[in-house]
Amino acid sequence: MSAFVLQIQDLDESGKDWNFAIGRDWLASALADTELGPGSQDGRLQVHAQRSGMDVLVQGHITSRLAATCARCLEDVALDIDLAMTALFSPEHTRPDDSQEIDVRLDEVNRDYYGGREIVLDPMVREYLLLEAPMKPLCSEDCEGIAVPEHLRPPAEVFGDAAPDARFAPLLKLKEELTKNEE
Repeated sequence: MSAFVLQIQDLDESGKDWNFAIGRDWLASALADTELGPGSQDGRLQVHAQRSGMDVLVQGHITSRLAATCARCLEDVALDIDLAMTALFSPEHTRPDDSQEIDVRLDEVNRDYYGGREIVLDPMVREYLLLEAPMKPLCSEDCEGIAVPEHLRPPAEVFGDAAPDARFAPLLKLKEELTKNEE
């Protein structure tokens, strides 16, 4: 069942405001096929919608907290989402046919379509949340990642201060000359 529904008959040119709770249950369901999950608290969706002929302009604000896993250390990460959304909804019968070649213009990126007497915002809210979440969330910028146990670390001479291989001497000399020239 949809959680964020706007009734078109309630709208006029001056518009109407809605305030929805983004519940943890809805987040869990909407993000079930992703690596994200609901955070520790519910979110909010504030929407102002107004009609312009048959089109409906929807402007809103989403605040939510999502849970993710740090890409380096695999610890839990809380992602605070705070973003604005804007979309223009047109009647379904105005949607271009699939047979027509569609040239997407910048002003059509935030266009969607509605059928019937209501606009369901659930898919759009999900999309905005997914686009706002980082692809590789980090618990902090200086996260060092998973600690490697001592018995699995390579010997110090592999990455340590051991003398470089003599075969690299010409390259090291070239590197020194280039850095001197840059100074």
